[in-house]
Amino acid sequence: MKLCDAVYSLMSKWDGVFTQQRTTFRAIRLATCLLLNPSRNTITQSLVFGGLDNRDWSADYKLSSRSKWNASELFDPIILETVSYFTDNFISVAVDDTKVKKTGKKIPLTQYHRDPLSPPFTTNLIFGHRIMQFVALLPLYKLIKSGCDNENKHYHVSRGIPVLVDNVPPVKKPGKRASAEQIAEYKKLKKKNNLSLAFVNDAQELRVKYDEAGAKDKKLLIVADGSFCNSTVFRADLERTDIVARCRKDARLCFEDTTSSRCFYSKDTFTPLSIFQNDDIEYKTTQLFLGKASRVVRYKDIDKVIWQGGARRKKLRLIVIAPKPYKSYGTRQQYKQEAYILTTNHDLDAEIIIQQFINRWEIEVNHRDEKNNLGVGQAQVWNNESTIKIPSLLIASYSMMLLASIECYGPTRTDNYLPQPKWRKGSVRPSCNDLVNLMRKEVASDPDFQKKLNIELFGGASMSVNQ
Repeated sequence: MKLCDAVYSLMSKWDGVFTQQRTTFRAIRLATCLLLNPSRNTITQSLVFGGLDNRDWSADYKLSSRSKWNASELFDPIILETVSYFTDNFISVAVDDTKVKKTGKKIPLTQYHRDPLSPPFTTNLIFGHRIMQFVALLPLYKLIKSGCDNENKHYHVSRGIPVLVDNVPPVKKPGKRASAEQIAEYKKLKKKNNLSLAFVNDAQELRVKYDEAGAKDKKLLIVADGSFCNSTVFRADLERTDIVARCRKDARLCFEDTTSSRCFYSKDTFTPLSIFQNDDIEYKTTQLFLGKASRVVRYKDIDKVIWQGGARRKKLRLIVIAPKPYKSYGTRQQYKQEAYILTTNHDLDAEIIIQQFINRWEIEVNHRDEKNNLGVGQAQVWNNESTIKIPSLLIASYSMMLLASIECYGPTRTDNYLPQPKWRKGSVRPSCNDLVNLMRKEVASDPDFQKKLNIELFGGASMSVNQ
């Protein structure tokens, strides 16, 4: 099966999302045009790419503003497909937030945010949306066949598949002339509407969706960065869900008091940094998939620690990962920084938790693909519903393209893809651009597929797949 046919087959499962068949068809057509559009990814430009420039576009804009459908339901077929990749008793999911730049000051849900690319000596601001995303980390390294030729070429840590997208705007801060009542109201709303509370709500929703997909017997293992290592997340009562988060090196930890005192917390406290510097605690060694190869990783595993300021009496688990040595362009040997992980899971081996923590990098790859290659957030929509639904539609299409590529051609790059440029020879995994270019070629050379969606790429003109 061709990639475009596999993606269309997955999109056809959106029947239950929309109330009418014609609305489903219009959503599939718009999603395909948004996915393959080589220029600025607005709705208008995407329809022009699909040869629809001489038709009425109002229905395509009303698809996201007036048509009643839930954006999170777009990911239900994707969640169902990802379950089969997790053969263990847990499903690994990464979570992170990212900022999508906007320019219109009247666009709903926009706000000024701190630019994460700011230099350390100052803080820059960017204006736009804050989007939180959950990504299923498919363990593709389990597809490796032992004893195969050139086994290193088949190493793949993971592949991130977005399964939930949420727009989480912060509460707008009042100006300098705000009254005491306005400031008090701002502080009250800030405690009820923040990123951590949105994470808890979305994690509960994701748990329900995986239960409906037939994964009631599997735990959710949510891997997060340091912004989610706080009291709101670790004190939340999440059913059959464990948290793995990177913590600060100066977090104040302790053990349960074992003396005759009635105190629950021990008076002897320690930090993750002190565990790293303590030579009396020996490192354990394991082999994990990192990059394109299996590498040695050293770690320390401390169980039943208590974070009084974060999780209160809930017992956690601390894992300290030793710095990884490396050389850069023939220089002397250098070391990356050590990592500190706090998790609520006590059953899985430390090697599995560290592997999932390494796999979390895939969500950063997803953010880059969505913003740089696919143009998420470039659509010029002003409606409250459209600002959420259009990015979700594009990200769901991106997820289906990734899943379809694995099902059609496997996790590695094959001869089905277009030739690579000379400077990129040796790449093992197909990139987002590789997948999009392949789909453009297939759709442009398949009149039956274009007729099925009632599109005509560039008005029937020849198209360069590398645009």
